[in-house]
Amino acid sequence: MGVQELRKAYQLQPHPEGGFYAETFRDDSVVLRTEVLPDRFKVDRPISTAIYFLVPTGSISHLHRIPSAEVWHFYRGEPLTIFELDSETGLTKQTVLGQDPAAGQLLQYTVSPSVWFGAYPTGDYKVEATSNGGSLEKLPERDQEEHYSFVGCTVAPAFEFADFELAKRGELVAKFPHRKLQFRLSFLLKKRLATSSKVPLLQADEKLN
Repeated sequence: MGVQELRKAYQLQPHPEGGFYAETFRDDSVVLRTEVLPDRFKVDRPISTAIYFLVPTGSISHLHRIPSAEVWHFYRGEPLTIFELDSETGLTKQTVLGQDPAAGQLLQYTVSPSVWFGAYPTGDYKVEATSNGGSLEKLPERDQEEHYSFVGCTVAPAFEFADFELAKRGELVAKFPHRKLQFRLSFLLKKRLATSSKVPLLQADEKLN
């Protein structure tokens, strides 16, 4: 099954962060009011939501954050890399969703509340670690119909676009004025990199500030 077949079968629409999605569940049996929620929640909401999420090759789930925890589930296709940037400490982390536990891939992974995060098909980039932090290289383009990652995302308390926040380059660079971060965020904030381009890649446990 290709990208267009998946989009049609599951009625997937473009998502503001990139990729395609469809909300499959919204639990209205319990509604949480802002009075009982932490201040980071802007509006009342159900207790949980779930979506299908499709990321074709060449697409990126751009850096964003939400006030809730988000559980990612791998369904089919190719591995997907989730990149996280802690908004307080500046620590980064990469996790791969997929079906090969021997390669360190996970079928399920949870992103903590208020962490900046994005995702991309793992096969789109080559990552090399070095003593200087390494590099990330955009690999040759592939057929967007045949190569994709199809996952699900469950959010609790429920997802609401009212407090969905896409990352802004200027604000993040001002908070984390580390030159390597500026290059790393270019990958996650731009739609596309040239095939031959390389940018510095932060080590997974490197502090940025």
